[in-house]
Amino acid sequence: MRFHQLLLLFLVTSTQQAYGDERYRSFLEDMFAGAIILSDSDVFTVGFKDFDPNQYLNIDNEDIGSSEALDLRKSFDVTTLPWSVELEADEYNISRSVVFRFSALSARGDIVKIPNETPDQHDEWIYGGFIGYEQKIPITQHWSFVTGLGAHVQYYQSSYSYNSALTQEYLRPVIDGLLVNTSAWAAVWQPKLKFQYDKPVGWGEWKLASTYNYYTGTAWGQANNGNVGAPEGWYFSNEVKLFFDVTRWGRAVQTLYTSARRVDIGGNSIDVFNTANYYEASVGWLMSPPFKTDLFENVGLGLTVNYGSALKGGSLVLFFNQE
Repeated sequence: MRFHQLLLLFLVTSTQQAYGDERYRSFLEDMFAGAIILSDSDVFTVGFKDFDPNQYLNIDNEDIGSSEALDLRKSFDVTTLPWSVELEADEYNISRSVVFRFSALSARGDIVKIPNETPDQHDEWIYGGFIGYEQKIPITQHWSFVTGLGAHVQYYQSSYSYNSALTQEYLRPVIDGLLVNTSAWAAVWQPKLKFQYDKPVGWGEWKLASTYNYYTGTAWGQANNGNVGAPEGWYFSNEVKLFFDVTRWGRAVQTLYTSARRVDIGGNSIDVFNTANYYEASVGWLMSPPFKTDLFENVGLGLTVNYGSALKGGSLVLFFNQE
C-alpha cells in the first residue's frame, strides 16, 4: 500500500535498528487498519474494473484520478463475503442481527526498479474474519439508532523476491524476515454507532445515515521479531442514498440506485489512504430476485468514483444487498 515510500526511506537512512524497528511496526499497524476499511463496503467500494475518470470526462483533476492512483488500484484485489442473520424483534420493535464477514485482500507490486534488471516483486495478503452483533432501535417513524460490537481476526503474509544483486546484498539483510517474507496476526475490537433516517416515497425510498466506527486491538507474529504493534483508529461516514423504483416484474423490482458519502478517518488508516477524509459517489441498477429467498435482497451493476484519497479513481462495481 505505502510500501514503495517505505523502501525509499530505508534505502536512504543510515541508521537501522536490528530488533523491533518502530517504522516496521507502524507499517504493519497501517496494513491491518487499512484492510478493515477496505473490507467495509459501507465506507469504501471496490470494483472489478478500474479506470481514471479524467480520461473519460476530458478533465484534469488530480483529486479524482491519476495514472499513479490507477496503477495502485490495479495492484490489489479485495474480496468480501458479508451476510447477516436476523433475530426476532422484541416487544419494543428493537431488531437484532448477527453479522458475519470474510475478506481477502491481495496486493502485488514491482519494487526497487533498477535499469536493465528485473524489478523486485512483492506479494502481500491479508485474510480477515469478522463477527458482530447489532441492534436497531426505532426512535420515531423514520429515525432509528443502531449500536453494534464486533471482532476481527486478521492474518498478514508477505512474499518478496529479490531479483537483483544490489537488493540481495543491501536490502535483504535489512528487511527480510522482519518486514517481508514473514507473517503476522491481529485481533481487533470494533464498536459501532449509527443514526439512520429512512423515508419511503412514491418513487422509491431515500436514506440518510451517520456512522461512527472505532477499532482497537493487538497484533503478534513473526514479523518485526514480534513487535507488530496495536492497530487503532476510527472512521466516520455521512451518506445519502436514493432508490428509484423503475419497474416491477412480478416479485422482481428494477431499481436505479445512487449514493454519495464523505468519510473521515483517523489513526493508523490515514497513512494508507494518504488523507484524513475522502468522498465517494455511486450509481447503479439493482434487481431484487423474482423468487422468495433469504440469501440476498438485490444484486446489480454500476460504477463508483472515489475522490481525494490515494485510491482515487473509478470502478465498475457489482452491487450486492444494497439497503
